[in-house]
Amino acid sequence: MDQRQRICEALKQQHRLAELKLGLERRQWPEWLMVIDLYRAREQGMREGFKALAATSGLSTATAFRRTVEMIDAGMLDRKPDPEDRRRSLVSLSDGTRCRMDDIMDQLIDILNN
Repeated sequence: MDQRQRICEALKQQHRLAELKLGLERRQWPEWLMVIDLYRAREQGMREGFKALAATSGLSTATAFRRTVEMIDAGMLDRKPDPEDRRRSLVSLSDGTRCRMDDIMDQLIDILNN
C-alpha cells in the first residue's frame, strides 16, 4: 500500500478509534477536533483556552464552551484557572483521555507504517 493509501486508511479509521476509545460518535466531530487540538497542544507544551477550542471546532464560542463543559463533566477534560489571568480557564486532556489518545495515535501510526 502506498503512503497516500495508508493516509486514507488512517483517516477512515480515526472515527472508529475515537468512538471505541473515547466514546465520541461521528456526529461529535467538533469535540474530536477539540481533543486532537488539546493532544497536540500538550505535546508541544502549549496551553489552550475556550476561545482557541471554539476556533478549532468551528463552533461558536458559546457552543464550544457548553460542549467543553460537558466533556469536563464526563471526565474527558480538566479545567484549571490560568495562573497568568485568573479570569480565564485553561483546558487540558484528563490523564485517561491522554492515555486513550496515545493508543489511538499508536494505532494510526501502525496503519501508516504498514
